[in-house]
Amino acid sequence: MSLLSHPAYSEEKAHLDETLDVVSREQALADEELANAQSELSHARAYDPDKLPVREMLYAKALSQVKTLRLSAQKPYFTRIDFHEDGGKSETFYIGKYGVTETKTLKSVVVDWRAPLANLYYSGQLGRVNYTAPDGKVEGELTLKRQFDISGGALNSIFDTDIVSQDQYLQSALNAMTGERLKEIVTTIQAEQNYVIRHPLKRSLIVAGAAGSGKTTIALHRIAYLLYAFSQHLKPENMLILAPNPLFLNYIAGVLPDLGVENVKQTTFIRLVSDWLESDFPRIDQTDRTERILNAPENELRALTAQAQFKGSMRFMALLDAFLDDYEKTFSPKNGISFGPIELYSKEEMDHFLLVDEKPFPMQRRVQEFKKQLTKRANAAARQLAAFYTRESDRRSALIRESEKDPEQLKAKLRRLYETRDERIKQSQDAVKPFIKETLLALPTLDPISLYRLFWEGILASSEGETERYAAESTLNSLLRKKPLTPEDVAPLAYIAMRVTERKKFDIRHIVIDEAQDFSPFEIALLNRMMPAATFTIVGDLMQGIHSWRALTDWRSLTDALFSGACSLHNLITSYRNTIEIMTSALTIAKRRPTPNQTEVRPVERHGEKPVFQAFKTQNEGVERINDIVRKWKADGLTTIAVIDRTEKDAKKLASLLAPDINAAYLNVNDSAYSGGVSVVPASSAKGLEFDGVIIANADEATYPDHDLDARLLYVCMTRPLHRLHVLYKNALTPLLSGV
Repeated sequence: MSLLSHPAYSEEKAHLDETLDVVSREQALADEELANAQSELSHARAYDPDKLPVREMLYAKALSQVKTLRLSAQKPYFTRIDFHEDGGKSETFYIGKYGVTETKTLKSVVVDWRAPLANLYYSGQLGRVNYTAPDGKVEGELTLKRQFDISGGALNSIFDTDIVSQDQYLQSALNAMTGERLKEIVTTIQAEQNYVIRHPLKRSLIVAGAAGSGKTTIALHRIAYLLYAFSQHLKPENMLILAPNPLFLNYIAGVLPDLGVENVKQTTFIRLVSDWLESDFPRIDQTDRTERILNAPENELRALTAQAQFKGSMRFMALLDAFLDDYEKTFSPKNGISFGPIELYSKEEMDHFLLVDEKPFPMQRRVQEFKKQLTKRANAAARQLAAFYTRESDRRSALIRESEKDPEQLKAKLRRLYETRDERIKQSQDAVKPFIKETLLALPTLDPISLYRLFWEGILASSEGETERYAAESTLNSLLRKKPLTPEDVAPLAYIAMRVTERKKFDIRHIVIDEAQDFSPFEIALLNRMMPAATFTIVGDLMQGIHSWRALTDWRSLTDALFSGACSLHNLITSYRNTIEIMTSALTIAKRRPTPNQTEVRPVERHGEKPVFQAFKTQNEGVERINDIVRKWKADGLTTIAVIDRTEKDAKKLASLLAPDINAAYLNVNDSAYSGGVSVVPASSAKGLEFDGVIIANADEATYPDHDLDARLLYVCMTRPLHRLHVLYKNALTPLLSGV
């Protein structure tokens, strides 16, 4: 049905015009409020610094309102629902990305998508429905769901939603969205995604999401929802997003601001820990080890995997805990601490102070408190000695006076006695500071790197396992030769630093971890210890676990071991990115090399061109094929195209061989920007990204042998395209795609 022939076109066009008028009036008020807020902020900066924090907050609020109203003027809402509450009357609500309230009447013109009422749109079908409002459950009849395509303030289409037209609307949106996909998902959030977004804040959540299920953007929308629903207790500064690399951070950077959310910290795990440890952060070798791992002989791969899995395990964290507990017991000297003849601490008393009274604090804090107490006791001991010397000199003075009758001799002896007394008192007083310094210097080291070396020396001396010995020898070699450590060493070193040194506290109350399959259990456990007040939203896909040799291999290691059951696990099994034809080909790999407890992906009902699998014989032929495919796709209107090769070395070489008119750029995970166009991408850098079309440069049996890690890598490549996939291979296709 065309837009103009829809029976409600006139009604909806009139309502849109009325809404835009309200938005326009509110924009004028918001602009005025912003000008006032800016003036008051300037005044506070110049003349009233005490009011500066409040003025800055009011200015930021006014600026945010201006921005959201400007966006609302382009697309004020995306759906209308008619709801007849039990015992009440039928009401009409329009739902948009930003709520709009008319200041003059306080009437809600557009309902924010995060409001409880919006649940009727996201999870309710026509008929009996309910939603949970602040006052309790509201039940009634949903009689209409009408969806709109509005852009630039113009009404482009109307869909009255039943199951058929809802699928039609979703397919239309998926086919149309390219560069704006991440930002526009709010209009097409599905029920399973809505569950993730509105999951309770107080309980952590693991989202096992299929490739293309929208887990990244859903996690970001969850942040926007939580900040809306818990605005009294939660601020953007209390939220943290951890992404796998700088390129991915740039890729998702625009989502939250587009939802009206600013100032959420977004970083990588390495960067977070580096900033936290400051000068204690060691040199880390952050070069991509994917190529080395994939090409390693079987025995070397087993050794590297075992070492990395060991360092990333909860068992390793427990071993570190036991080592540090034992190390803390060495702080008390066997014979206690004495200042001269006066005992200041027995071993038992010092143990109780350091290991019981001050146990909740890092050892550095305990030592600082011990220094205060030691200083008091040493000064008291010096005074005690002074009193003793005074009493002793008085006693001897009396004896001298009784025995010495010569006045001159008496005077000389008393002078020497008092000089000796004063000298000893001064010596004891002057000895206090050096004594405290020497006592503290004699305590065991609190340097994290030194402790890490001691830990591994203990492992090497006591371990009977091959993995532990190999890990100890390898790590000690790097430490003793001052070579860069591996990323697997970051979490253990940070944990040691947290246990023994004073560090800044984080006021983080919710953490989103994206591409969580690249994290180890230890790394997530460390975050849990660093930010104990925070709950987690952890999203990932084990089938995309290209770093599974060092990271998570089963979600149960988190749900059971780390969170001890106090965590929900939710599967997102529908893929919205790929067409059925593309996902069917990718699932050939998943079926051949499945992950533990794998749930089969269900592609959304969206059809497109079948993937093309094409052989070539020489490198020149392969390059020319890529040139031809890219030229055709660009002519067909594809704006983002990825040519994916297996390694960095291969991708860089390929980028140099492609024709100049292709205008292809090499894309690396450490790049801080992604501008679209034609990109040549190493396979390990493609994870998390999506493109209109993807060309896999070579998927032959030598490049992707029938191994688990190669399967994960190729699966990532196969699930990147929105619309088109072309797989080239030299001579013979990899057995991972047997049967496509």
